[in-house]
Amino acid sequence: MSDNGATAFPTQLVLTCGFCSGTIDVKWFCKSCAASMCNTCKTSHPKIPAFKNHVIVPRTNDVIRLYGPSKIAEQCPVHPAKEISTYCKDCHVPCCVTCQVQKHQRHEISSIEDAYLSAETRLNDNVRHLEKELMPTLDKMADKTKQYQSEKRDKIAAVRKEVNAFRKEMQQAVDESCDNLLEKLDENDIEFDKVITRIDAQKRKCRELIKEIEGIIQKGDLSMIKFSPPSPRTLIPEIRTPKLTIPVFTPGRDILTIIRDRIGTIVWTDRTPDPNLLPSLITTFDPSMININKVGSFRSRILATSITTAGNNTAWVMCGGSGMLYYRDTMYLYDSSGEMVRSITVKGSNGINDMVITRSGEMIVTCKDRKVRRVSVSGEVSTLIDTSPFIPYGVCLTDSEDVVVCRGHDKKNNHIAVYSPDTGKKIREIRGMDGEGKQQITDPYRVASNGKDLYVVNWESCCVVCVDEKGDMRWLYDGKEAKLTNSFDPRGISVDKYNNLLVTDYDNDCVHYIDREGRLIQIILTEEQTGLSEPRGICVDDKTGQVWVGNVSKNVFICKYIS
Repeated sequence: MSDNGATAFPTQLVLTCGFCSGTIDVKWFCKSCAASMCNTCKTSHPKIPAFKNHVIVPRTNDVIRLYGPSKIAEQCPVHPAKEISTYCKDCHVPCCVTCQVQKHQRHEISSIEDAYLSAETRLNDNVRHLEKELMPTLDKMADKTKQYQSEKRDKIAAVRKEVNAFRKEMQQAVDESCDNLLEKLDENDIEFDKVITRIDAQKRKCRELIKEIEGIIQKGDLSMIKFSPPSPRTLIPEIRTPKLTIPVFTPGRDILTIIRDRIGTIVWTDRTPDPNLLPSLITTFDPSMININKVGSFRSRILATSITTAGNNTAWVMCGGSGMLYYRDTMYLYDSSGEMVRSITVKGSNGINDMVITRSGEMIVTCKDRKVRRVSVSGEVSTLIDTSPFIPYGVCLTDSEDVVVCRGHDKKNNHIAVYSPDTGKKIREIRGMDGEGKQQITDPYRVASNGKDLYVVNWESCCVVCVDEKGDMRWLYDGKEAKLTNSFDPRGISVDKYNNLLVTDYDNDCVHYIDREGRLIQIILTEEQTGLSEPRGICVDDKTGQVWVGNVSKNVFICKYIS
């Protein structure tokens, strides 16, 4: 479909109707289709159901300039003979008139020019926001950080000097110990040379004595009777052959571990600038960015009820949670090809429910035996928190790395609690009170954070509750907006770099993609798109833009969900 009229010289060309190709009375223009039309098509056009809401106006130069063919016009890939002239707001795709009739009936349609102008306006708004708000804020942060760096440089230099001095001391101690060992080896080697020298001396004495005795025998006189040579026995004691043993070097027990432990760690006595001052670089999320692309899948050793990304295209898979019969006290680290990289067993845990990784690489693990444990980078396990009589389920970290734990299994008093990451001491409890004073966090199962707000999955009441920094409820999402066949059944939750939420829906075999205000953006990662049914664990790797989803059938799927 095309408009053969010319904006600059309309009288020099014969205008044709974009619908019937007629040339009589082409005085009208459909803004939605971006095409000229004759009187006949103007009358019949709105009678077609798909076009009933189209806006038809007199054809003028101003209209053509705003809505007519432009540099953004392209041929439809499905119908090459037609130009892309409209935009489906429901499907977020451009289309031609034929596509509109065939695939987008009853959808909300706008002209491609309107969509283009809207996108251009939105992008310009983003540019203005970046230039007027974000850039000045970043400049202030840079200045503040440089000032902070300048203030701390002397202290950092002093600590660096201490570390280097300690390294020199350690190296000197190692050199002295090794030199002593090597010296003992040299002494033993020299001792063998001394023994060989003494043996050679005895051999010379023996040869001289033999020569002397032979000379006496040859004379054949009475001197042979008088001669009394030394007994060979008197020579043998002088030859002391050392015990012949092969030296073996045995390093000190766990020497490398001991050295690392003795070297110690660096502890910051004050905090760096508040990371909350850093504004989001994502100003506007556009649903048209959603594009499901399955990357891979594999079968894990355990039920994938909880998944946590660990960087480098890897993720930890755990099995635990409310109502599960097959708990496991071992968690497995897989790469994106399904190869198991590592496993860690938390003995006596009765099952690992959930896990989060700190900035230093340590893991905070919730266990069914009512303990929250810390797992060091080397795999050493220690108890951080005792949540008795509650069972700790989901866990996440705030920006200051305080530990947030879902405390459940007590129907009268369930809540989430915030703990110190250093001492394990409880800082406060959060119950998500609404405006009427009613507690909304009733059976917390999973929890996630965007740095300020907390998002809590309620197991039995089947909803997601958002609470603010004070612990008050901001909103509640119950899935009714999605209008799915079955009731909303949330099991896993993750927050992406846009501060949007991904929530697995066990009964509807899909994931609800929700914005930070609790509004449904779109249903994604459906069984039709991924092949994964009854999803449970979920996590987003912002560095790769991939989402990992697992289920109770031990299947794990990896998908790109944003183009």
